[in-house]
Amino acid sequence: MNYLVFKKEVYMTRLESPSSINTFKSCKRKYFYSYKLNLPRTDTISTLTGKAVHHALENFFKLDVSNINKTDYQLILKQHLFNSFNQAWQNALPALLKLETDKETIRKHYQDSMYMLDNFINDFFSTLSSVLNNLTFQEAFEKIKPKTEVYFTSEKHQVQGYIDAILNYNDEISIIDYKTSSRDEVTEDYELQLAIYALLFQEKNIYLPHKVGLHFLRHGTKKYVQVSKELVEKAKKQCELIQLQTVSDDINDYDKNPGPLCKWRTGQCSFYDQCFGVKKLMDYENLVQINKSH
Repeated sequence: MNYLVFKKEVYMTRLESPSSINTFKSCKRKYFYSYKLNLPRTDTISTLTGKAVHHALENFFKLDVSNINKTDYQLILKQHLFNSFNQAWQNALPALLKLETDKETIRKHYQDSMYMLDNFINDFFSTLSSVLNNLTFQEAFEKIKPKTEVYFTSEKHQVQGYIDAILNYNDEISIIDYKTSSRDEVTEDYELQLAIYALLFQEKNIYLPHKVGLHFLRHGTKKYVQVSKELVEKAKKQCELIQLQTVSDDINDYDKNPGPLCKWRTGQCSFYDQCFGVKKLMDYENLVQINKSH
């Protein structure tokens, strides 16, 4: 735990993440509940299925490919990817059934997930075929295999993050984050996430990555943000601001931001009841003191 000197007082600071910073920017009260009080968040069908998809993608590159050849690799790799997803889906199914009694809705999320994974594997096969001619299958696979779920942390900027994939291909470093969102748009939140990843990578490796981007699995598209000093400076500024803006432990300093993200057609914010009075949050100051003691 590091410390922040502010108005001649010393405050403990926490390691933020792209997710926590974007939470603060979208709703300060949600940040307070999530990161000051550490109240549990409830999963939705979308988050559970997204986790299953990400599990399959991470596990995909752990396959032992030593006995695979050029004639049967597509079938084997597809089976491995889909089997990994099905295992993760089975593990998530009890929680899914608690959230949704309509089995047709659950089936639709399953089919959507399989569609996204099919988009991913077809994109991978396209890249693989472009390097396969003069290499063995094993050499080609290793050439385009990224590092997955790479954890970076910066004590200097008090930020951390897990990067889905870092690819070193033809001496070009690309940082990729997989998205299962319904639209393939590089939003402000996504751009900040990528900016922080570029910052973390630069601090660890001295140099910047060549590309940072998003792979929108539902659409089969990849979109990149230009890597520049300006992008990294944007990340530094947001990391500094979040530390200054979250010194207080007073709930009144964290305004609500009512809007469409509070309640939507298929669910609601984890803290909807606390904010809108269905279930009152009691003795939050005591909870803050308990969190401080740990």
